[in-house]
Amino acid sequence: MRCQKLFSTFDVRDGRYLAVRATPGNGRLGPLAVPLVRQTLACGRPDSLHGRFDAAAGQADAGVRAWCDLVEQEPPRLDVTRRACRYPHRRRAWKALDSGLFVPHQEPGPYVGAAAREVRLAETLTVLKDESPEQAVRTIVCREVVRGPKKDRWHPLLTTSLGEVDEVLGLFRLRPYHEQAYRVGVYDESLDRVPCGYDQQSPDPKRPRWPRGPLQRIGWLVALVYNAVADFAEALEGDCAGCQVRTLRRMFFNRPGQLYATPEALIVCLDPFAGQEALVPVIDAVNVAGHRLPWLDNRRLVMSLTPRQQQRAGP
Repeated sequence: MRCQKLFSTFDVRDGRYLAVRATPGNGRLGPLAVPLVRQTLACGRPDSLHGRFDAAAGQADAGVRAWCDLVEQEPPRLDVTRRACRYPHRRRAWKALDSGLFVPHQEPGPYVGAAAREVRLAETLTVLKDESPEQAVRTIVCREVVRGPKKDRWHPLLTTSLGEVDEVLGLFRLRPYHEQAYRVGVYDESLDRVPCGYDQQSPDPKRPRWPRGPLQRIGWLVALVYNAVADFAEALEGDCAGCQVRTLRRMFFNRPGQLYATPEALIVCLDPFAGQEALVPVIDAVNVAGHRLPWLDNRRLVMSLTPRQQQRAGP
């Protein structure tokens, strides 16, 4: 049975999912990328949007031209930057650039305390297939210097942005946050256990029917849970913003406590635990909002913490 795929749009600055689209196993990002950007512009109505995509968003030059045409239709609030496909003939052209065009920059290392790595940036133009030089696309070539016997790494970017080369590269560096959110969905929210997108009762098992609804619905539910947990983390006191779902579930969600029901309220009293002070702003907001439970005779929800016992000083 062929696999199924989930494509999503993601706000890398705020760390929130924007949309999810389910496709059969032969679905590709290229045909979906432009519709997803149009959906973001129409539904989100942002003042400006800078789309960042991997090379799969437009492997052929026709896909790159589709991006440029979309940007021309939505000036000046839309810019697109995508990784260029490293075809052999284009890679030879990038490597043949004059060394004087490359400006060295220092970037932080891969981990805390690691030595800074050197990258060299140059700007050039890429002429697409069957097009004139006047239609050339701005290209930023990033050459990552690798010490030792290994070869340098080349990361070319096609962009419609008019910003400085280091600024465009810095914005594109935020794209891995989208990949990290997907991994959190798989390992912390069981995204890989969504219902099958194919109809297993189809008359022809070799060409099964494709009901999009269940797969896309559960994929979007996982995305909404991710967004809600991210909002919860930012509301906590202290440095909890950016914590993953598994960490927050272990620290705050799976906690024992006591329930007290009165004719007017349901009181939730959590047992004391280390780090419970971070929940104070969230609990205060819940109690001020005055939430009601329709399934429990419309009782009001009240939450509280159990004070921790102070340790005795001395022996």
